Amino acid sequence: MSPRELAVGVDIGTTETKALAIDAGGDNPSGRRVGFARRPTTWVTHPGGRVETTGEALFADVLGAVSAAVKSAEADGPVRVTGIGLAGLAESGVVLDPAGRVGSPVIAWFDQRGAGELTELAERDPGFAEAFSGRVGLAMDAQCTLAKLLWMRGTGIPFQPGAQWLNIPEYVAHTLGADRVTEPSLAARTGLVDASTGLAWAAALDQVGAPPGFLPPVLPAGHAAGRVTHRDAPAALRGAAITVVGHDHPVAAVGSGATEPNVLFNSTGTADVLLRSVPRRLTTGERAQLVASGYSAGAHVLPGYAALIGSVRAGLVLGRVLDLLGRADLAARLELDRRWRPGTPTGSVRVTGAGQTDAEVVIRITDGASPDAVWAAALAHIGSVTATLVNSAERIVGEHQDAVAAGGWVRLSSVRASKSQIIPRLRFAAIDQPGAFGAALFAAWAGAGNPVPFRKFSDRMRPERPTGQADVAQPEEATTW
Repeated sequence: MSPRELAVGVDIGTTETKALAIDAGGDNPSGRRVGFARRPTTWVTHPGGRVETTGEALFADVLGAVSAAVKSAEADGPVRVTGIGLAGLAESGVVLDPAGRVGSPVIAWFDQRGAGELTELAERDPGFAEAFSGRVGLAMDAQCTLAKLLWMRGTGIPFQPGAQWLNIPEYVAHTLGADRVTEPSLAARTGLVDASTGLAWAAALDQVGAPPGFLPPVLPAGHAAGRVTHRDAPAALRGAAITVVGHDHPVAAVGSGATEPNVLFNSTGTADVLLRSVPRRLTTGERAQLVASGYSAGAHVLPGYAALIGSVRAGLVLGRVLDLLGRADLAARLELDRRWRPGTPTGSVRVTGAGQTDAEVVIRITDGASPDAVWAAALAHIGSVTATLVNSAERIVGEHQDAVAAGGWVRLSSVRASKSQIIPRLRFAAIDQPGAFGAALFAAWAGAGNPVPFRKFSDRMRPERPTGQADVAQPEEATTW
């Protein structure tokens, strides 16, 4: 019996690392899900809000999830993995010394280390600070890799000749057996890359004292960077093509079918992410305007596209409201959802916060406010914040032509209706784990040797397409909300 051919997609998330195996075999691969596993992502919290881990720990998380996903697929017979794609969180990574050894901790993307060093840099070199957002498409804050590298340099971590930086998916790929490569959508989150060229920005490397070649050669998503050779990899995985797929948000957009030019993708998790694709290179002025409007403006995982990424803290707001109303269980949430109607009076309920940079979310309720009014007020407030963010991008790059939403919150009809009121042409993708699925699509393409253009290939492999209705969550899915 010949082994079935699979592709594995990995989404290395802040909370969980997920691995999804799909059918990728024969002349007519289906993209059908045949194995899945998740593992908690390892972090250690230190005094002062410092959150970090090690490259070795994250690799073990990935290998555990991948091994479990492959094992579950093997329940139906022998399998062979043709390709594995690594996607996930950005900004965090490791410095490798000239001998290839890990020489730094992995600092969490949300850790504020480096904020003080950025302030000092701006005072020392105001010209660099003024040019930063237009040049790289990011806000000059502690989230970008530049801040973490400034902190590392200040603590004595050497960036000697021959040292290199790898973002986490790039590091995991390299540990599995791939060459060291730089994937464009991950590189765009570092603050080290000139968005006009896609190459390292010499002025940024100079600021951290990094040597030439600190960023490895660029290799786009879906192109094989090597083969799995790690001794602890499952036997079925050895020899599989390895591709670094990129930043989790654009990868999830691809997994949800949001691949057309000028599409708006809305991922509805704890962070309600808006990702707008633009099928051209942005100007320096456009990037500066977009950053000032609350977006980042970097490379997409689809070549030739820019990805504008903004977020609303919608999941945080809705989760707090449901906790406040005692609707933590699925049945109570669905009952509240069923009672919602467009135009439900919100009375004197007021919600503030939810913007990407808001320090807190505040819900003000007076006596007599009903649960329905509180829920309606939360949805209305999120809609207002979202509309402002959508409109700010469209004033700069034009209107979107298509829109797709995915994620746990759009399983609620009230959320779908609220979003449809503010986002024209919105469809809903009934797909679970779009990030891991998008990574698996690129892995299948890499494993097949890129036989046709990626978009044509992925259309054949997509078992679930965007629809007008998202499936309502079943009880076992409640934890993904």
